[in-house]
Amino acid sequence: MNHGARAAALLACLLSAQALAGASAYLPVNLAPELESRVERLLVLAGVPVMTRPIRVEVVLAALPAACERDKLLCRQVRRGLAPYLAAAAVTHAHVEVAATERNALTQADQHGAPMDTAWEADASGIARFGEHVLLGAGGVAYQGRFTPTGTMLSLGGDRAQFDLGYRDHWWSPLRLGSMLIGTEAATMPSATISSAAPLTRLHMRYELFLASMSYSQRIAFHNGLIAARPELFGFHVEVEPAPGWSLGASRLLQFGGGARPHSWHDLLRAFINTTRYENTTTQLNIDQEFGNQQFAVSSSLVLPLRMPMSLYMEYAAEDTFHAQNTRFGSSAISAGFYLPRLRPDLQLRYEFSEWQSNWYVHHIYLDGMSNDGTVLGQWGAQWRQQGDAVGAQAHALELTWDRRDGRQFDLQYRTVLNASGSYSGAVRYQRGHELALAWSQPWRSWRLGARVDGGRDEYGDRFGRLAAVASYTGAAEAAGAAATENQSTAEATAQNPDGADASAAAAGRRQVEGFVDVGMFTSHLDFEQDAGKVPAVKTPQGSVHLGVGVRRAFDRHNDLGTRIEFDNVRGRLFMALRAVDYRRRIGPNFAAGFFMGVGRYAGPTPAYGWYGGAGLQWRNIGNKWDLSLDARIGDHMVRNKVPGEPVILWPNTFYSIYGESLYLSRRF
Repeated sequence: MNHGARAAALLACLLSAQALAGASAYLPVNLAPELESRVERLLVLAGVPVMTRPIRVEVVLAALPAACERDKLLCRQVRRGLAPYLAAAAVTHAHVEVAATERNALTQADQHGAPMDTAWEADASGIARFGEHVLLGAGGVAYQGRFTPTGTMLSLGGDRAQFDLGYRDHWWSPLRLGSMLIGTEAATMPSATISSAAPLTRLHMRYELFLASMSYSQRIAFHNGLIAARPELFGFHVEVEPAPGWSLGASRLLQFGGGARPHSWHDLLRAFINTTRYENTTTQLNIDQEFGNQQFAVSSSLVLPLRMPMSLYMEYAAEDTFHAQNTRFGSSAISAGFYLPRLRPDLQLRYEFSEWQSNWYVHHIYLDGMSNDGTVLGQWGAQWRQQGDAVGAQAHALELTWDRRDGRQFDLQYRTVLNASGSYSGAVRYQRGHELALAWSQPWRSWRLGARVDGGRDEYGDRFGRLAAVASYTGAAEAAGAAATENQSTAEATAQNPDGADASAAAAGRRQVEGFVDVGMFTSHLDFEQDAGKVPAVKTPQGSVHLGVGVRRAFDRHNDLGTRIEFDNVRGRLFMALRAVDYRRRIGPNFAAGFFMGVGRYAGPTPAYGWYGGAGLQWRNIGNKWDLSLDARIGDHMVRNKVPGEPVILWPNTFYSIYGESLYLSRRF
């Protein structure tokens, strides 16, 4: 089936759905940093978790009333930035920069494939509305040697089902500084997308699915050789919001097709439902019959309405399955982060961490891997390695944004990545890569003028640097609004709380949210499988001190939800667990019961990841702000890559299962 037939099928699904509101425009992704940072700040102040991007304009408009109660100045800035997107026809964004650079072609993080040594960059976008349910977007991203019509698309439908045909970005992760599955690291692909903005059902479900055409590849395995064709990429994302401010999401990517390789709807459905049967080569399924390449992720995002609001998020992703089971994964990745939109009244802080095992963005059928024009689709740190190397890595990203009341904005970013020792493509010796970037901008008439400087050392220790002058067109309202902001800043500061927050909202947030620290003991049983199914498991008991740090939010008189990180020692190595879902049911004034689930990490010779969960009982208020808890916990079949020299009988991986009970005291604050 060709792309036109598939797009027609998606459009038929759209037309059969009821649309309440009109088609919505999208905000840019990593193209308008000032507006994007203000919008993300506003959404957290309104208690809205961000799970995917681009963010719909309608979602921001719906969040404005709640956010305006907490920060009126920010509210006016965002309204001013959204004005072009609400017009019948307008240029929504235009940007150009010229730069002096070092000779290093390292890819800029999440900048649509732009290399660090490009001497210029430009992007622009505009919209035109034709009635309530038809929206036409025009745009593009250009730099030396490449132009992509990013933002050029036709949108039809409404808030329950909107169809987008064209060059639409997809960013599927609550993380803002790097997405494991798909983001804006590579150039935008042409796609057909159906998604919803309005929440559906009582769980406030939202969905998004797309079909995209990837770049031309000459290295697709078929019939004992290589063929040249364009692979296809299918994506499915669904999220729910079981309680206000807390969202859970699941995402799938399937790379398939290309020439005569399996590519029918029937093949796609079978591989989507039964991954292990149709995705892994076996005696019953040869490499030509194997469907393709898949990735999977589950994510959680929790917004805490404190006096200093906070967003906490995490993600567990996998590139393959193991043990011939659809629910157990190998080649895993774990990511987590936090965002403080009001560290100080004008200051935002964000920190994110990602670690992934080997075999990400590479594949034995699609030898160019999960990439577009040679650039990985997801995590920026995986681009900092020799092309085709399957090595795992660990990345950190820190961002500090100072958004002044006079319209000036300063943004400081630091990124670092370290590839695992040992390479899968030869004797490549990696070093820790570092990047430090400082950007500044301020309004001037109808423009924002500024500069950006980047510098550091890449994964080989080679130096890179870039100094750019930047100009962005924002329209006449920007200049007028900036002047008004300058004149009114003193009055704004007086009218609002010293920290810019509404007093009643802050007090309500403090009543709903509590942090705590756990200290106690953990008795564990470790099952170690050197080669699953071939070598008997080694079972070892162990006792250790248990430590934990968490936060929870009360959603009604009896139910709490939160997140927690826990630390234990198992056989002399660190066992760390992240509770993405930490539920507690209060029973009377003194007791509670709950369950939890998330991901565990065991620090073997290489990191091991797997599902983590359990249940527990709690005796509350045994002392002033003290609780006593007993939990049963399990880290299930956590998988790690074997290091060179370890025997391989059946699997190139080893497996750990950690069972145990923890008894601990919690101090609330």
